[in-house]
Amino acid sequence: MWERVGKLLIKYRKGVLAFWVLYIAFMAFFGRSVDISYEFAKMLPSTDSVYTTYIDFHEDFTESGNTIVLAAKDDAFFTPSVLNAWTQMAEKLEKEEEVVGVFSLHNAVDLYLGSEEGAKMETSTIMDGRVDSPQEAFAIRNHYNALPIYHGLLSSRDNKTHLMAITITDKANYSAIIFDLFDRLHAETKRFERRTGIEIQISGLPYLRLNNARSIKGEINLFLILTGLMTVFIMLILLRSLRAALIALVVVTVGVIGLYGIMGLLDYKITLFSALLPPLLIVIVVPNCIFFINKYHQEFSKDKNVQAALLHTIKKIGGVAFLTNATTAMGFATFILTSSDALVHFGVAASINIFMVFLMSMSIIPVIYSYLSAPKERHYKHLSQKWLVKWIEWLIRTAEGNRKKVYLGAFILAILGLIGMSKMQTTGNLTTDIHESDPLVTQMRFFEREMGGVIPLEILIDTREENGAEKSKVLKRVDRLQSALDTMKHVSRSLSLVDVLKFGRQAYYGGDPLFYALPNSQERTMIATSMPRFDAKNMSFLTNGFIDDVHQKLRVSVQVEDLTRPEMMALVLRIQTLSNAIFSQSDYDLSYTGASIIFLRSTKFLLNNLVVSLLLAIIVISLLMAALFKTFRMVLVAIIPNLLPLVMTAGIMGWFGIPVKPSTVLIFSIAFGISVDDTLHFLARYRQELISNGHNIAKASISAIRETGPSMFYTSIVLFAGFFIFLASSFGGTQALGLLVSITLVFAMFSNLILLPSLLVSMDKVMSASDMEDILIDLAEDE
Repeated sequence: MWERVGKLLIKYRKGVLAFWVLYIAFMAFFGRSVDISYEFAKMLPSTDSVYTTYIDFHEDFTESGNTIVLAAKDDAFFTPSVLNAWTQMAEKLEKEEEVVGVFSLHNAVDLYLGSEEGAKMETSTIMDGRVDSPQEAFAIRNHYNALPIYHGLLSSRDNKTHLMAITITDKANYSAIIFDLFDRLHAETKRFERRTGIEIQISGLPYLRLNNARSIKGEINLFLILTGLMTVFIMLILLRSLRAALIALVVVTVGVIGLYGIMGLLDYKITLFSALLPPLLIVIVVPNCIFFINKYHQEFSKDKNVQAALLHTIKKIGGVAFLTNATTAMGFATFILTSSDALVHFGVAASINIFMVFLMSMSIIPVIYSYLSAPKERHYKHLSQKWLVKWIEWLIRTAEGNRKKVYLGAFILAILGLIGMSKMQTTGNLTTDIHESDPLVTQMRFFEREMGGVIPLEILIDTREENGAEKSKVLKRVDRLQSALDTMKHVSRSLSLVDVLKFGRQAYYGGDPLFYALPNSQERTMIATSMPRFDAKNMSFLTNGFIDDVHQKLRVSVQVEDLTRPEMMALVLRIQTLSNAIFSQSDYDLSYTGASIIFLRSTKFLLNNLVVSLLLAIIVISLLMAALFKTFRMVLVAIIPNLLPLVMTAGIMGWFGIPVKPSTVLIFSIAFGISVDDTLHFLARYRQELISNGHNIAKASISAIRETGPSMFYTSIVLFAGFFIFLASSFGGTQALGLLVSITLVFAMFSNLILLPSLLVSMDKVMSASDMEDILIDLAEDE
């Protein structure tokens, strides 16, 4: 079959080139529409209970997910120059088209009750225009200090750090507009810093999303450039051929254009996961190129005939190349079986493009070589380099005469790996992949120290009856809950309808802070009839809805620190235990949601799905091996050399304290899908050598090492270097992924070139050579 394919490619080579030119144009057209995702990747399926609770919550209430928070800490904050600069910055930001409203000291209001009988409460701002004297500034400070509702909300609990909350539109929050908005925001904060000498800290979910999108956007280009340079450099060093490097670069370019085109056709956006696809695709393409070019050079060196060498190359490696790419594609395709949109998109795009780059490698390379002049001796001299020959001979001696040491070494490494696995810990939080020295993290830590956190957590209390949220017993329980929450570590000041009622009671009794307490039912009736309407744009904390339309459900809002998954689980459990102790489950329904709960659930869901996808990849590839081999023992021989590197890598993670998180769990699926390729290349060659060596298993194994060793070494170097480039990432998870996959693939190379041949030679005692010949399907025909 592959011989016919080769003849057709050479015969219709102009048509083949025309097809790929049209393919490039078509994919480039659709690829130009691919954009960065400005949202955190959606991990949970729409049917997940935590996700449906989050959606149901948003039907009745709004969340602070569109709020950017600025903070300034200085003992001299209440001075005319600082207050005026703060006000000017706020007023300037209010004029931005993408800003819904700004809430800070400059427009915070106090309530007061008119002197006439039956008068309604009215609002007055704490600050009234420009501050001209220290006395005015001190009066503003005293006035602010007498309003407990703002303590922990517009300032830290010790009133030394002051906040400004900027609410932006959904359009700005989830599109490229946010880049321009933040540039203007930074310009204003820098102007304030120059005028006052006080540093501004920035945080909030939109700020986290922006930095996430900006990092992804920058790293895609960085990885493409570095990987492209690495491809040319490695090909030049290993193959000593500039045109081989350029041909590989052509295939790589077509593959990357095709990737973006397919993502555009499927309307996929670039997320933290899919941003890995371009460099990942490159390091998969280059080994295809190396195997083809190496085999072509080997065939050409025999009879010096270009066309015959190309046909023999396609004939001999076509089947095994198809199978190796198919196993890699199937490894990635297991992500499609998960329920996470982000993983499904990753799996679909990866598996389709792996198949496409196989077609590119098997068609573009031979067609280009058919137009080029015959290779010169220097082009294939690399196959007989002395250091490479010596290294291959060392592998042969090890597999041939030191099998017991090989098995003992593999056993010891497996035991160490299993012990290390027992030490692995699971983590995962919003900033888990960002270095602690990054300004994004340092600023978030500032808010956690001063305010208690920035990640929203919502407690929803369902009283099961209309107007139930207005009952005294419910409000008293909410007050008890908030008092307990406010003593917890890692949690900000809580806010609910109770705080608004306390604010109203304080105003009703003349503004005395001693009256900032929950009103009784009679007081609530009087307060409710006299409360004014607040400006929804700026006083959003009082108007974003602490109670639903039918007054059945009540919410308590807090912000929590960006804790690791175990810490967050413990915190949520404490909050749930506390809430259940105050609100009887027989009378109330309690639910918990917000970005913190969503991310906690997403992390667990993603880790579970990634583990399942790894197990599925192992099962699917094992079934494929079972289809190729007719004995269970041969399936074990093929799988064991690929499982051992995974165990060793998991052990390294445990021994060195590298946590299991969404980004690092990807390591195992990616590494397993790629490392199996070497096994298939080796076993395909092993069968050929088994026939040509008169069914001598030992000789066939040794010959297979000599034939496949150089290509497996070259591809492992390329894969190692390709994934090692991920260390240039600013994301800690991507760095860990690059380093650990690199290590895993090097382990896999040695495992396939030492352990696999040793196992095959040992099978001489339990299986006949003729049985061994029959159990492998005809992947590659020999002459």
